Amino acid sequence: MDMSKSKKLEIRGQRKGFLFLYCLMTSVFCLLSLQLEDVFASQEILKTSKVKIGEKVLLTDLIKGLHEEGKAIVLVLLSNPMQCTNCDSVVDFIEGEAKRYKDDVAFIVKGGQDMLGAMDEETVTLKRLYGFVTMGEPWTFVIDKEGVLQKIFIGRFTGKELEDIFPISVPAEIKEFILTVREGEINLNGNKAMVWTYNGTVPGPEIRVREGDTVKIKLVNESGAKHGLFFHGLSVNPRVALQEQEIVVEPGYEYTYGEFIAKPAGTHLYHCSWNMAEHLSRGLYGAFIVEAKDEQKFDKEFVYILSDWSSKVSKGEEHYGAGHPRTMLDNDITTINERVITGDNPIIMDSREGEKIRIRLANIGHLPHTLRFPGGFLITHEDGYIISVTQERESLTIYPGKRYDIVVTATKPGRWPFYHSIVMPGGMEERLTGVEFPEKTHEGHRHESPEVSTGDSPGKFNDDHEGHTRELVKEVPILVMSVTGGGAK
Repeated sequence: MDMSKSKKLEIRGQRKGFLFLYCLMTSVFCLLSLQLEDVFASQEILKTSKVKIGEKVLLTDLIKGLHEEGKAIVLVLLSNPMQCTNCDSVVDFIEGEAKRYKDDVAFIVKGGQDMLGAMDEETVTLKRLYGFVTMGEPWTFVIDKEGVLQKIFIGRFTGKELEDIFPISVPAEIKEFILTVREGEINLNGNKAMVWTYNGTVPGPEIRVREGDTVKIKLVNESGAKHGLFFHGLSVNPRVALQEQEIVVEPGYEYTYGEFIAKPAGTHLYHCSWNMAEHLSRGLYGAFIVEAKDEQKFDKEFVYILSDWSSKVSKGEEHYGAGHPRTMLDNDITTINERVITGDNPIIMDSREGEKIRIRLANIGHLPHTLRFPGGFLITHEDGYIISVTQERESLTIYPGKRYDIVVTATKPGRWPFYHSIVMPGGMEERLTGVEFPEKTHEGHRHESPEVSTGDSPGKFNDDHEGHTRELVKEVPILVMSVTGGGAK
Protein backbone atom coordinates (compact mmCIF):
# COMPACT_ATOMS: atom_id res chain seq x y z
CA MET A 1 0.00 0.00 0.00
CA ASP A 2 1.17 3.52 -0.78
CA MET A 3 2.66 5.13 2.37
CA SER A 4 0.86 8.41 1.74
CA LYS A 5 -2.49 6.59 1.49
CA SER A 6 -1.68 4.68 4.68
CA LYS A 7 -0.91 7.94 6.45
CA LYS A 8 -4.17 9.49 5.25
CA LEU A 9 -6.14 6.48 6.49
CA GLU A 10 -4.42 6.68 9.87
CA ILE A 11 -5.18 10.41 10.19
CA ARG A 12 -8.74 9.86 9.03
CA GLY A 13 -9.12 7.10 11.66
CA GLN A 14 -7.77 9.40 14.36
CA ARG A 15 -10.20 12.13 13.33
CA LYS A 16 -13.09 9.69 13.54
CA GLY A 17 -11.91 8.60 16.98
CA PHE A 18 -11.69 12.20 18.22
CA LEU A 19 -15.08 12.96 16.68
CA PHE A 20 -16.64 9.94 18.41
CA LEU A 21 -15.10 10.94 21.76
CA TYR A 22 -16.33 14.53 21.31
CA CYS A 23 -19.86 13.34 20.52
CA LEU A 24 -19.79 11.01 23.49
CA MET A 25 -18.72 13.73 25.93
CA THR A 26 -21.21 16.19 24.45
CA SER A 27 -24.05 13.69 24.69
CA VAL A 28 -23.28 12.90 28.30
CA PHE A 29 -23.04 16.58 29.21
CA CYS A 30 -26.31 17.43 27.51
CA LEU A 31 -28.18 14.56 29.10
CA LEU A 32 -26.86 15.17 32.59
CA SER A 33 -27.77 18.86 32.31
CA LEU A 34 -31.29 17.66 31.57
CA GLN A 35 -31.45 19.32 28.13
CA LEU A 36 -33.25 16.27 26.85
CA GLU A 37 -34.19 16.73 23.22
CA ASP A 38 -34.67 13.17 22.01
CA VAL A 39 -35.28 10.84 24.92
CA PHE A 40 -38.04 8.81 26.50
CA ALA A 41 -40.33 8.52 23.53
CA SER A 42 -41.79 5.11 24.25
CA GLN A 43 -45.17 4.88 22.56
CA GLU A 44 -46.68 3.36 25.69
CA ILE A 45 -45.52 6.21 27.94
CA LEU A 46 -44.94 9.59 26.30
CA LYS A 47 -46.15 10.78 22.88
CA THR A 48 -43.21 13.07 22.28
CA SER A 49 -39.52 12.95 21.45
CA LYS A 50 -38.86 16.16 23.38
CA VAL A 51 -39.02 16.16 27.17
CA LYS A 52 -38.02 19.30 29.05
CA ILE A 53 -38.50 20.43 32.63
CA GLY A 54 -41.11 23.16 32.88
CA GLU A 55 -42.92 22.13 29.72
CA LYS A 56 -46.16 20.28 29.27
CA VAL A 57 -45.87 16.59 28.46
CA LEU A 58 -48.07 15.04 25.80
CA LEU A 59 -49.45 11.92 27.44
CA THR A 60 -50.79 8.69 26.02
CA ASP A 61 -54.09 7.14 27.02
CA LEU A 62 -52.16 5.05 29.55
CA ILE A 63 -51.85 7.94 31.98
CA LYS A 64 -53.85 10.76 30.39
CA GLY A 65 -56.97 9.67 32.25
CA LEU A 66 -55.20 10.18 35.56
CA HIS A 67 -54.76 13.87 34.83
CA GLU A 68 -58.42 14.15 33.97
CA GLU A 69 -59.04 12.92 37.52
CA GLY A 70 -56.86 15.73 38.87
CA LYS A 71 -53.88 13.57 39.79
CA ALA A 72 -50.21 14.30 39.57
CA ILE A 73 -47.93 11.54 38.31
CA VAL A 74 -44.63 10.05 39.40
CA LEU A 75 -43.50 7.90 36.47
CA VAL A 76 -40.56 5.51 37.04
CA LEU A 77 -38.88 3.94 34.02
CA LEU A 78 -36.69 0.93 34.79
CA SER A 79 -34.03 -0.46 32.52
CA ASN A 80 -33.40 -4.14 31.99
CA PRO A 81 -33.66 -5.73 35.48
CA MET A 82 -30.31 -7.51 34.94
CA GLN A 83 -28.58 -4.14 34.43
CA CYS A 84 -30.54 -1.92 36.80
CA THR A 85 -28.32 -0.98 39.73
CA ASN A 86 -30.86 0.77 41.97
CA CYS A 87 -34.17 -0.57 40.67
CA ASP A 88 -35.12 -2.57 43.78
CA SER A 89 -34.46 0.28 46.21
CA VAL A 90 -36.33 2.80 44.03
CA VAL A 91 -39.34 0.50 43.62
CA ASP A 92 -39.42 -0.14 47.39
CA PHE A 93 -39.27 3.60 48.00
CA ILE A 94 -42.05 4.28 45.49
CA GLU A 95 -44.31 1.68 47.13
CA GLY A 96 -43.86 3.43 50.45
CA GLU A 97 -44.44 6.89 49.01
CA ALA A 98 -47.65 5.74 47.32
CA LYS A 99 -49.10 5.04 50.77
CA ARG A 100 -48.23 8.54 51.96
CA TYR A 101 -49.86 10.39 49.08
CA LYS A 102 -52.88 8.12 48.71
CA ASP A 103 -55.10 9.37 45.85
CA ASP A 104 -53.45 12.73 45.10
CA VAL A 105 -50.48 11.30 43.21
CA ALA A 106 -50.45 8.32 40.85
CA PHE A 107 -47.24 6.28 41.01
CA ILE A 108 -46.48 4.28 37.86
CA VAL A 109 -43.53 1.89 37.45
CA LYS A 110 -42.74 0.54 33.99
CA GLY A 111 -40.21 -2.24 33.50
CA GLY A 112 -37.48 -2.37 30.89
CA GLN A 113 -38.96 -5.13 28.78
CA ASP A 114 -42.31 -3.29 28.54
CA MET A 115 -40.62 -0.21 27.14
CA LEU A 116 -38.04 -1.82 24.89
CA GLY A 117 -40.78 -3.70 23.12
CA ALA A 118 -42.66 -0.45 22.41
CA MET A 119 -39.88 1.30 20.52
CA ASP A 120 -39.71 1.80 16.78
CA GLU A 121 -37.57 3.73 14.30
CA GLU A 122 -39.25 7.03 15.15
CA THR A 123 -38.37 6.83 18.83
CA VAL A 124 -35.02 7.24 20.50
CA THR A 125 -33.98 3.90 21.92
CA LEU A 126 -34.08 3.79 25.66
CA LYS A 127 -31.84 0.77 25.42
CA ARG A 128 -29.01 2.94 24.10
CA LEU A 129 -29.69 5.62 26.67
CA TYR A 130 -29.72 3.28 29.65
CA GLY A 131 -26.74 1.19 28.66
CA PHE A 132 -24.66 4.07 27.31
CA VAL A 133 -25.31 6.95 29.68
CA THR A 134 -27.15 5.97 32.84
CA MET A 135 -25.41 2.64 33.47
CA GLY A 136 -28.71 0.99 34.26
CA GLU A 137 -30.04 3.59 36.70
CA PRO A 138 -33.84 4.05 36.85
CA TRP A 139 -35.23 7.41 35.64
CA THR A 140 -38.16 9.06 37.43
CA PHE A 141 -40.36 11.80 35.92
CA VAL A 142 -42.42 13.99 38.24
CA ILE A 143 -45.41 15.48 36.39
CA ASP A 144 -47.80 17.88 38.11
CA LYS A 145 -51.60 17.96 37.83
CA GLU A 146 -51.40 20.27 34.81
CA GLY A 147 -49.18 17.83 32.95
CA VAL A 148 -46.01 19.91 33.36
CA LEU A 149 -42.73 18.07 33.91
CA GLN A 150 -41.38 19.36 37.24
CA LYS A 151 -38.36 17.17 37.92
CA ILE A 152 -36.30 14.27 36.61
CA PHE A 153 -34.49 12.03 39.08
CA ILE A 154 -31.73 9.68 37.93
CA GLY A 155 -31.25 6.77 40.32
CA ARG A 156 -32.24 7.15 43.96
CA PHE A 157 -34.01 10.12 45.47
CA THR A 158 -35.58 10.87 48.84
CA GLY A 159 -39.01 11.56 50.25
CA LYS A 160 -37.90 15.09 51.11
CA GLU A 161 -37.08 15.80 47.46
CA LEU A 162 -40.52 14.59 46.46
CA GLU A 163 -42.20 16.58 49.27
CA ASP A 164 -40.62 19.75 47.87
CA ILE A 165 -42.74 19.18 44.75
CA PHE A 166 -45.85 17.55 46.22
CA PRO A 167 -46.81 18.26 49.87
CA ILE A 168 -47.79 15.09 51.71
CA SER A 169 -51.54 14.68 51.84
CA VAL A 170 -51.81 11.65 54.14
CA PRO A 171 -49.19 10.42 56.62
CA ALA A 172 -48.02 6.87 56.03
CA GLU A 173 -49.77 4.15 58.01
CA ILE A 174 -47.00 2.13 59.62
CA LYS A 175 -47.28 -1.27 61.30
CA GLU A 176 -45.02 -0.95 64.35
CA PHE A 177 -43.74 -3.79 66.53
CA ILE A 178 -41.51 -3.90 69.61
CA LEU A 179 -39.40 -6.98 70.38
CA THR A 180 -37.79 -7.06 73.82
CA VAL A 181 -35.00 -9.55 74.54
CA ARG A 182 -34.89 -10.93 78.08
CA GLU A 183 -33.35 -13.92 79.83
CA GLY A 184 -35.72 -16.75 80.66
CA GLU A 185 -35.94 -20.49 81.09
CA ILE A 186 -37.91 -23.29 79.50
CA ASN A 187 -38.58 -26.88 80.48
CA LEU A 188 -36.90 -29.48 78.25
CA ASN A 189 -38.10 -32.92 79.31
CA GLY A 190 -38.07 -32.02 82.99
CA ASN A 191 -34.82 -30.05 82.90
CA LYS A 192 -34.62 -26.27 82.93
CA ALA A 193 -32.70 -24.63 80.09
CA MET A 194 -31.62 -20.99 80.20
CA VAL A 195 -32.77 -19.15 77.08
CA TRP A 196 -33.30 -15.72 75.62
CA THR A 197 -36.84 -14.72 74.76
CA TYR A 198 -38.63 -12.16 72.62
CA ASN A 199 -41.31 -10.56 74.80
CA GLY A 200 -41.03 -13.42 77.28
CA THR A 201 -41.79 -16.36 74.97
CA VAL A 202 -40.06 -18.98 72.81
CA PRO A 203 -40.80 -18.66 69.94
CA GLY A 204 -41.29 -14.91 70.02
CA PRO A 205 -44.68 -13.34 69.22
CA GLU A 206 -46.01 -13.87 65.71
CA ILE A 207 -45.71 -10.81 63.47
CA ARG A 208 -48.53 -10.74 60.91
CA VAL A 209 -48.99 -8.02 58.29
CA ARG A 210 -50.49 -7.61 54.83
CA GLU A 211 -48.45 -7.63 51.65
CA GLY A 212 -47.43 -4.05 50.89
CA ASP A 213 -47.73 -2.81 54.50
CA THR A 214 -45.01 -0.49 55.76
CA VAL A 215 -43.31 -2.15 58.74
CA LYS A 216 -41.12 -0.67 61.48
CA ILE A 217 -39.61 -2.78 64.27
CA LYS A 218 -37.83 -1.71 67.45
CA LEU A 219 -35.45 -4.09 69.25
CA VAL A 220 -35.07 -3.52 73.01
CA ASN A 221 -32.22 -5.40 74.70
CA GLU A 222 -32.87 -6.13 78.38
CA SER A 223 -30.51 -9.11 78.45
CA GLY A 224 -26.83 -9.27 79.32
CA ALA A 225 -25.64 -10.07 75.78
CA LYS A 226 -25.46 -8.38 72.39
CA HIS A 227 -28.27 -8.96 69.88
CA GLY A 228 -29.54 -7.90 66.46
CA LEU A 229 -32.38 -8.73 64.05
CA PHE A 230 -32.59 -10.57 60.73
CA PHE A 231 -35.77 -10.76 58.63
CA HIS A 232 -35.47 -14.23 57.13
CA GLY A 233 -37.09 -14.61 53.70
CA LEU A 234 -38.30 -11.01 53.43
CA SER A 235 -37.16 -8.75 50.61
CA VAL A 236 -35.99 -5.71 52.56
CA ASN A 237 -34.51 -2.52 51.12
CA PRO A 238 -30.73 -1.94 51.08
CA ARG A 239 -30.83 0.31 54.15
CA VAL A 240 -32.46 -2.37 56.33
CA ALA A 241 -30.23 -5.08 54.85
CA LEU A 242 -27.19 -3.08 55.95
CA GLN A 243 -28.68 -2.59 59.43
CA GLU A 244 -29.20 -6.35 59.74
CA GLN A 245 -25.53 -6.93 59.05
CA GLU A 246 -23.96 -4.10 61.01
CA ILE A 247 -26.24 -3.12 63.90
CA VAL A 248 -25.48 -4.76 67.24
CA VAL A 249 -27.65 -3.68 70.17
CA GLU A 250 -25.68 -3.66 73.41
CA PRO A 251 -27.24 -4.68 76.76
CA GLY A 252 -29.50 -1.92 78.08
CA TYR A 253 -29.96 -0.25 74.69
CA GLU A 254 -32.60 -0.25 71.97
CA TYR A 255 -32.61 0.31 68.22
CA THR A 256 -35.35 1.03 65.68
CA TYR A 257 -34.77 -0.50 62.27
CA GLY A 258 -35.67 1.38 59.10
CA GLU A 259 -39.10 1.07 57.55
CA PHE A 260 -39.57 -1.54 54.84
CA ILE A 261 -42.37 -2.84 52.65
CA ALA A 262 -43.68 -6.28 53.66
CA LYS A 263 -43.00 -8.63 50.75
CA PRO A 264 -43.12 -11.23 49.38
CA ALA A 265 -46.31 -12.70 50.78
CA GLY A 266 -45.78 -15.98 52.59
CA THR A 267 -44.36 -17.72 55.65
CA HIS A 268 -41.14 -16.12 56.90
CA LEU A 269 -39.10 -15.81 60.10
CA TYR A 270 -37.34 -13.21 62.19
CA HIS A 271 -34.41 -14.10 64.41
CA CYS A 272 -31.27 -12.76 66.05
CA SER A 273 -28.50 -11.76 63.66
CA TRP A 274 -25.67 -11.90 66.19
CA ASN A 275 -23.77 -15.20 66.71
CA MET A 276 -26.75 -16.96 65.17
CA ALA A 277 -25.71 -20.56 65.85
CA GLU A 278 -25.92 -19.93 69.59
CA HIS A 279 -28.67 -17.33 69.73
CA LEU A 280 -31.12 -19.30 67.60
CA SER A 281 -30.37 -22.36 69.73
CA ARG A 282 -31.34 -20.33 72.76
CA GLY A 283 -34.75 -19.28 71.52
CA LEU A 284 -34.40 -16.00 69.62
CA TYR A 285 -36.74 -16.60 66.69
CA GLY A 286 -40.36 -16.10 65.68
CA ALA A 287 -42.80 -16.31 62.75
CA PHE A 288 -43.21 -13.38 60.35
CA ILE A 289 -46.35 -13.90 58.27
CA VAL A 290 -47.09 -11.70 55.24
CA GLU A 291 -50.65 -12.23 54.03
CA ALA A 292 -51.15 -11.87 50.27
CA LYS A 293 -53.29 -9.05 48.90
CA ASP A 294 -55.50 -11.69 47.31
CA GLU A 295 -55.13 -14.12 50.21
CA GLN A 296 -56.92 -17.42 49.69
CA LYS A 297 -59.38 -18.13 52.47
CA PHE A 298 -59.17 -21.31 54.54
CA ASP A 299 -61.44 -22.55 57.30
CA LYS A 300 -58.51 -22.74 59.72
CA GLU A 301 -54.82 -21.90 59.80
CA PHE A 302 -52.02 -23.10 62.07
CA VAL A 303 -48.40 -21.86 62.29
CA TYR A 304 -45.69 -24.19 63.62
CA ILE A 305 -41.95 -23.63 64.05
CA LEU A 306 -39.72 -26.68 64.51
CA SER A 307 -36.42 -26.54 66.38
CA ASP A 308 -33.94 -28.99 67.91
CA TRP A 309 -32.03 -28.89 71.19
CA SER A 310 -29.41 -30.94 73.02
CA SER A 311 -30.40 -32.60 76.30
CA LYS A 312 -26.80 -32.08 77.48
CA VAL A 313 -27.43 -28.34 77.49
CA SER A 314 -30.58 -28.58 79.60
CA LYS A 315 -28.64 -30.72 82.10
CA GLY A 316 -25.86 -28.17 82.28
CA GLU A 317 -23.30 -30.59 80.81
CA GLU A 318 -22.52 -28.55 77.72
CA HIS A 319 -22.39 -24.91 76.67
CA TYR A 320 -24.09 -23.79 73.48
CA GLY A 321 -20.81 -22.31 72.33
CA ALA A 322 -20.60 -21.60 68.62
CA GLY A 323 -23.01 -24.35 67.58
CA HIS A 324 -20.32 -26.61 66.11
CA PRO A 325 -21.75 -29.10 63.60
CA ARG A 326 -20.68 -32.10 65.70
CA THR A 327 -22.69 -30.65 68.59
CA MET A 328 -25.67 -30.18 66.31
CA LEU A 329 -25.69 -33.91 65.57
CA ASP A 330 -26.22 -34.49 69.30
CA ASN A 331 -29.50 -32.55 69.26
CA ASP A 332 -31.94 -35.13 70.57
CA ILE A 333 -34.85 -32.92 71.67
CA THR A 334 -37.33 -31.46 69.19
CA THR A 335 -39.77 -28.65 69.90
CA ILE A 336 -42.76 -27.50 67.90
CA ASN A 337 -43.51 -23.94 68.95
CA GLU A 338 -43.18 -24.08 72.77
CA ARG A 339 -43.89 -27.82 73.15
CA VAL A 340 -41.32 -30.62 73.43
CA ILE A 341 -42.12 -33.56 71.17
CA THR A 342 -42.30 -36.75 73.21
CA GLY A 343 -44.80 -38.84 71.27
CA ASP A 344 -47.47 -38.85 73.97
CA ASN A 345 -48.43 -35.15 73.86
CA PRO A 346 -49.16 -34.20 70.23
CA ILE A 347 -50.75 -30.85 69.46
CA ILE A 348 -54.45 -31.22 68.70
CA MET A 349 -55.83 -29.36 65.68
CA ASP A 350 -59.61 -29.28 66.11
CA SER A 351 -61.59 -29.17 62.88
CA ARG A 352 -64.92 -30.09 61.35
CA GLU A 353 -65.64 -32.47 58.53
CA GLY A 354 -65.10 -30.84 55.12
CA GLU A 355 -62.89 -27.98 56.36
CA LYS A 356 -59.79 -26.98 54.42
CA ILE A 357 -56.86 -26.24 56.71
CA ARG A 358 -53.62 -24.41 55.94
CA ILE A 359 -50.57 -25.32 58.01
CA ARG A 360 -47.55 -23.01 57.84
CA LEU A 361 -44.35 -24.90 58.74
CA ALA A 362 -40.83 -23.57 59.38
CA ASN A 363 -37.60 -25.17 60.56
CA ILE A 364 -35.34 -22.87 62.59
CA GLY A 365 -33.27 -25.76 63.96
CA HIS A 366 -30.00 -27.27 62.76
CA LEU A 367 -31.30 -30.63 61.55
CA PRO A 368 -33.76 -31.85 58.87
CA HIS A 369 -37.23 -32.60 60.27
CA THR A 370 -39.56 -34.98 58.44
CA LEU A 371 -43.36 -34.89 58.78
CA ARG A 372 -45.54 -37.72 57.50
CA PHE A 373 -49.33 -37.68 57.16
CA PRO A 374 -50.82 -40.91 55.76
CA GLY A 375 -53.93 -39.04 54.62
CA GLY A 376 -51.88 -36.89 52.26
CA PHE A 377 -51.58 -33.11 51.85
CA LEU A 378 -50.90 -30.49 49.19
CA ILE A 379 -47.70 -28.42 49.21
CA THR A 380 -48.68 -24.96 47.94
CA HIS A 381 -45.80 -22.65 48.93
CA GLU A 382 -42.07 -22.98 49.49
CA ASP A 383 -40.13 -20.22 51.27
CA GLY A 384 -43.08 -17.89 50.76
CA TYR A 385 -43.36 -18.45 47.02
CA ILE A 386 -46.22 -20.20 45.23
CA ILE A 387 -45.24 -23.55 43.76
CA SER A 388 -46.13 -23.58 40.07
CA VAL A 389 -47.32 -27.19 40.17
CA THR A 390 -49.03 -28.08 43.45
CA GLN A 391 -47.44 -31.22 44.92
CA GLU A 392 -49.51 -33.92 46.62
CA ARG A 393 -47.43 -35.77 49.21
CA GLU A 394 -47.62 -37.97 52.27
CA SER A 395 -44.29 -36.83 53.73
CA LEU A 396 -42.10 -33.74 53.67
CA THR A 397 -38.56 -33.16 54.91
CA ILE A 398 -38.00 -29.57 56.04
CA TYR A 399 -34.35 -28.60 56.00
CA PRO A 400 -32.90 -25.84 58.21
CA GLY A 401 -34.27 -22.42 57.34
CA LYS A 402 -36.94 -23.76 54.98
CA ARG A 403 -40.63 -22.87 55.13
CA TYR A 404 -43.59 -24.63 53.54
CA ASP A 405 -47.33 -24.07 53.39
CA ILE A 406 -49.38 -27.25 53.18
CA VAL A 407 -53.14 -27.75 52.86
CA VAL A 408 -55.10 -30.67 54.29
CA THR A 409 -58.80 -31.43 54.05
CA ALA A 410 -60.75 -32.90 56.96
CA THR A 411 -62.43 -35.60 54.88
CA LYS A 412 -64.09 -37.62 57.65
CA PRO A 413 -64.49 -37.66 61.44
CA GLY A 414 -61.72 -39.15 63.56
CA ARG A 415 -58.25 -38.47 64.92
CA TRP A 416 -55.64 -38.31 62.19
CA PRO A 417 -51.98 -38.03 63.31
CA PHE A 418 -48.99 -36.35 61.69
CA TYR A 419 -45.75 -38.21 62.47
CA HIS A 420 -42.36 -36.60 63.04
CA SER A 421 -38.84 -38.00 62.77
CA ILE A 422 -35.28 -36.86 62.21
CA VAL A 423 -33.34 -39.08 59.83
CA MET A 424 -29.97 -37.79 58.65
CA PRO A 425 -29.73 -38.40 54.88
CA GLY A 426 -26.65 -40.18 53.58
CA GLY A 427 -23.76 -37.75 53.16
CA MET A 428 -25.32 -34.89 55.10
CA GLU A 429 -23.53 -35.75 58.33
CA GLU A 430 -20.20 -35.58 56.53
CA ARG A 431 -21.15 -32.27 54.96
CA LEU A 432 -22.19 -30.79 58.30
CA THR A 433 -19.02 -31.78 60.14
CA GLY A 434 -16.88 -29.99 57.58
CA VAL A 435 -18.87 -26.78 57.14
CA GLU A 436 -18.08 -23.39 58.63
CA PHE A 437 -21.00 -21.26 59.79
CA PRO A 438 -20.45 -17.49 59.37
CA GLU A 439 -22.18 -15.18 61.81
CA LYS A 440 -24.08 -12.89 59.49
CA THR A 441 -24.92 -12.53 55.84
CA HIS A 442 -27.42 -11.16 53.40
CA GLU A 443 -27.65 -13.72 50.64
CA GLY A 444 -29.03 -11.67 47.80
CA HIS A 445 -32.65 -11.39 46.80
CA ARG A 446 -33.99 -14.47 48.61
CA HIS A 447 -32.64 -13.04 51.87
CA GLU A 448 -31.78 -16.28 53.66
CA SER A 449 -29.27 -16.62 56.47
CA PRO A 450 -26.71 -19.39 55.75
CA GLU A 451 -26.81 -21.01 59.17
CA VAL A 452 -30.46 -21.87 58.60
CA SER A 453 -30.50 -22.37 54.84
CA THR A 454 -28.72 -25.65 54.13
CA GLY A 455 -31.77 -27.19 52.48
CA ASP A 456 -32.37 -28.42 48.96
CA SER A 457 -32.95 -26.11 46.05
CA PRO A 458 -36.49 -24.80 45.42
CA GLY A 459 -38.89 -27.43 44.21
CA LYS A 460 -36.98 -30.36 45.73
CA PHE A 461 -38.75 -31.63 48.80
CA ASN A 462 -37.63 -34.88 50.40
CA ASP A 463 -36.08 -36.72 47.49
CA ASP A 464 -34.25 -39.94 48.27
CA HIS A 465 -30.60 -39.52 49.23
CA GLU A 466 -27.93 -42.02 48.38
CA GLY A 467 -25.90 -43.75 51.06
CA HIS A 468 -26.58 -44.68 54.65
CA THR A 469 -28.95 -42.82 56.95
CA ARG A 470 -28.76 -42.16 60.67
CA GLU A 471 -31.95 -42.00 62.71
CA LEU A 472 -31.52 -39.29 65.32
CA VAL A 473 -35.13 -39.11 66.53
CA LYS A 474 -37.56 -41.98 65.93
CA GLU A 475 -40.97 -41.40 64.37
CA VAL A 476 -43.65 -40.29 66.85
CA PRO A 477 -46.95 -38.38 66.59
CA ILE A 478 -46.45 -34.61 66.61
CA LEU A 479 -49.85 -33.27 65.48
CA VAL A 480 -53.31 -34.77 65.50
CA MET A 481 -56.11 -33.47 63.30
CA SER A 482 -59.23 -34.11 65.38
CA VAL A 483 -62.23 -34.03 63.04
CA THR A 484 -65.83 -33.89 64.21
CA GLY A 485 -68.88 -34.40 62.00
CA GLY A 486 -71.41 -31.82 60.91
CA GLY A 487 -69.57 -30.22 58.00
CA ALA A 488 -67.65 -26.96 57.70
CA LYS A 489 -69.32 -23.84 59.05
